[in-house]
Amino acid sequence: MEINIIFVSLLVLALMAGINSISAQDVNANINDTEADYSFTMAVPYNAGTGYHWEISPESHGVEVISINFVEDYPGTLGSSGTGYFNFHVIDNDDYYVKLVLISPNGDIVSETDSNS
Repeated sequence: MEINIIFVSLLVLALMAGINSISAQDVNANINDTEADYSFTMAVPYNAGTGYHWEISPESHGVEVISINFVEDYPGTLGSSGTGYFNFHVIDNDDYYVKLVLISPNGDIVSETDSNS
């Protein structure tokens, strides 16, 4: 019984640490604009184990999604944090905008970043 209490306590502590690390991290996007193919990547901190996740806002326009990838900081480690990479191809050079929103487990938007950051 004592082992179960310790295990549950450690699990709760790990989840709380993961949630705090999301809110404490800088969520500004890293945009790499290459004029040859008019594509760019937005990189955001990500920890899927906490229930928080990034989504592309419906306000985004003038781009198409090439890929979305997650790279773990510690591959193979349960609940590892990492970075989400959202790769876009620009369709309209004169008018494009991308907004990423961080959604909490209950569906609230808790943070956002955009292609103008």
